[in-house]
Amino acid sequence: MSRPRLIRILAAAATAVAACALVPPGPAAAVVTGHTGSGRPALAFAGGRLYLAWAGSSGTAAARELVVGYSTSGGLRVVKVPGAERTPRDEGPALSGDGTGVYLAWPAGDNGNTLTVAYTTGAALTCRTAFTGIVAAHAPALAADSTGLRYLAWIDQSAHLNVARLDSSACATTKTMTLTGRVTLSDTSVAGPALVYDDSGSSNLGFLLAYDTGDSARSISVGSFTGTPTLTRRSSVAGPAGSLTAPGLSSGNSDLYLSFTGTDGNVYLAFSEGCIPTCFAGHVSATGDVATGGVGLPSNDAGLYRSFFDPTGHLVVWHL
Repeated sequence: MSRPRLIRILAAAATAVAACALVPPGPAAAVVTGHTGSGRPALAFAGGRLYLAWAGSSGTAAARELVVGYSTSGGLRVVKVPGAERTPRDEGPALSGDGTGVYLAWPAGDNGNTLTVAYTTGAALTCRTAFTGIVAAHAPALAADSTGLRYLAWIDQSAHLNVARLDSSACATTKTMTLTGRVTLSDTSVAGPALVYDDSGSSNLGFLLAYDTGDSARSISVGSFTGTPTLTRRSSVAGPAGSLTAPGLSSGNSDLYLSFTGTDGNVYLAFSEGCIPTCFAGHVSATGDVATGGVGLPSNDAGLYRSFFDPTGHLVVWHL
């Protein structure tokens, strides 16, 4: 890792501590929890809590338990949100915080993988909405801009990327959410996408998607979503090892971060140094961790947290 990069990450950690965020003091640490599961876990910050969600171990392969919880100890202790939702093994949900609670999206494994959303502040899932007729083949992704405009990305049954705005304005009245402005891209993916709003202040690429192309190099493609079927300002990452599992994206502290599990099982972390388009390919490093599925990052975290499942199937929460 370059010296400027290390200085900026450490500065971000100090800023987060000063703001009472969930960045435990001391050296980098990996919390190996007692929870098990598969796929890509999801992380988000809201209301002084770290929210987590993942595909658990109970249930059938098609309909694993969807576990949602929160922690005030960096993942060391997780309080589970009551619920009986299901999601496919090796996939998982998406999370996006709004300062008070989190939005949750997942393919409902007990309902033909219908794309489903809900909201929680930790007590229960509310405003649950199943988008009948929309099937998510893999784990979806959620992200919001600084104004609260929130988008949902997923892979359809034809493997194409889809993006739509998630409108929650009717939750207080009809207790449902809606999808508006759906765009189906020509791009295809073999795993769930990652989505982030670039508010880094350096590249300012807007909503950014990352996804596994499934090509011979097992490359991850990255591009800006501007509301049309064609991504702009594209780049790709294929080395040191390609990927076939869902990646994670994060924005913060003047940069963008990409993390993924390589085809060699190693977890990689990359940063972009404010490049337009992104230049993750020139700044990829192995973290020393090994995972069996995708890597989850909180949307706006400067790469300080990530989560994945280790080779024993245990949920790992890593933090700086």
